[in-house]
Amino acid sequence: MPKITLKDGVLSAEVYVQVTRDHTCPCGASFTITMDMPEGVTYNGKINVTNVTCPKCGGPVTLPDGHHYIENYKLLTKQLDQDA
Repeated sequence: MPKITLKDGVLSAEVYVQVTRDHTCPCGASFTITMDMPEGVTYNGKINVTNVTCPKCGGPVTLPDGHHYIENYKLLTKQLDQDA
């Protein structure tokens, strides 16, 4: 469902897509995360996934430092450019 905003006479919409991400916890458990993210948005750095915990140890889920982007409904990560 898109988030639609009307501010100062300008109508804008934010479209969310459901993405998946395979994750391995430091405890060794492997699982798949599913979440809604804004379409076309990229993130640089670590991502703390709220309201998700490891099914084995109960620890918080943090995606590693990197350039995170969405492709074919999957959340993927590339290493950040060290020269930037």
